[in-house]
Amino acid sequence: MLAVKTLRPRRYWRQMLAYGVVSAVAALPLFALRPGLLWFAPAFAVLLTGNAVAARVGQERASVNGIASVTMASLMAMIVPATARLDWTIGTPVAIACWLYLAGTVFYVKNMIRERGSRAHYVISVAFHVGALAGAVAVNPWLALPFAWFLARSALLPRWHLKVPVVGAIEVVNSLLLLGFLITLF
Repeated sequence: MLAVKTLRPRRYWRQMLAYGVVSAVAALPLFALRPGLLWFAPAFAVLLTGNAVAARVGQERASVNGIASVTMASLMAMIVPATARLDWTIGTPVAIACWLYLAGTVFYVKNMIRERGSRAHYVISVAFHVGALAGAVAVNPWLALPFAWFLARSALLPRWHLKVPVVGAIEVVNSLLLLGFLITLF
């Protein structure tokens, strides 16, 4: 992304070449063995283009860019079963739960760090988490437990003015909490 952001591809050509070669060496045999994975390519192309545009205009920390990134991460829950020659739809509940959590962290972390004290960002974060709780319950009622906590932390923790490493540590624990629930439920 630095090559895109700075418009200096010559400066970063070695890194781009190394990344491209490693990616191609890993991807080409995989796509040859599992051509169905290419159905995910258009979504990733659109989302990566959005990331590149955001980087180019200096908005790599914009919420929409964060949502694009977490969408790509969440799609992996459907790509994994497809890679194992299973029906990709079995990963859909996990993808939805991951997206709801990760998208919520985009708004929550922005509220806790970059936009600390912003009433608008606080309201957006809490409102998103209310919707995420409802969505998670629709996926599996047991997901109400971690998502109720995620809602509570989005509503209550901004009052405490936590330091950045503490916010990060809490999110690591929250990620592990969600992982535990997802492993247990699915």
